[in-house]
Amino acid sequence: VSLDKRRKYVEEDLGEGVYYLVSEVYGKVVGNLGLHRKKDRLAHVAGLGMAVHDDDQDQGIGTALMAAAMDMADNWLNLNRVELEVYVDNKRAIHLYEKFGFVIEDTLKAQAFRDGEYVDSHPMGRVRDRAPS
Repeated sequence: VSLDKRRKYVEEDLGEGVYYLVSEVYGKVVGNLGLHRKKDRLAHVAGLGMAVHDDDQDQGIGTALMAAAMDMADNWLNLNRVELEVYVDNKRAIHLYEKFGFVIEDTLKAQAFRDGEYVDSHPMGRVRDRAPS
């Protein structure tokens, strides 16, 4: 995504119910995580999206972002369910999400097009009253 598109999104499209966390090391953004709260009868649910730069993985950044996000979800936003999607071959991410109480709920066939081929993804969910403490 271009810098201009990202800037427009941050300046114009972020609305109520959107919460971002950013991880920075020596002035460089190395990871980010967003919680996007749903509305009305689904106000107890948020979608989660996260990215850690390839060069900065395996340093605890994803774990720190997830810990902060789950604290925010549980103790500040009173969310009962957090959900996300992850490519089935992203074992590192799946392991991280499972560490925070997420479970694989299904497999979505040919969900995305990546590097010239269709790939499957797993929707995962974490329900607070079922999450490990």
